[in-house]
Amino acid sequence: MKIFNVLWNDRHTDTTATPFLDFSKAKLWARQQAEECCHFPEDLKETPIDGWLYHIEYSCEGDSLWITEHEI
Repeated sequence: MKIFNVLWNDRHTDTTATPFLDFSKAKLWARQQAEECCHFPEDLKETPIDGWLYHIEYSCEGDSLWITEHEI
């Protein structure tokens, strides 16, 4: 069974992990969180990073969410 962990790193809170069984739901949730936390639309950036299935940054200071895949 695969799980998709959405990891959330924000300089104002602890880093958190939220598991999903479906990648598309994980990606949608991550994108929604980033959009809600983004103060300036130009700061919202989706960037491919090796080893991560998805990465989205929502501030000029590097606050971001990313998704990793794990087999359990």
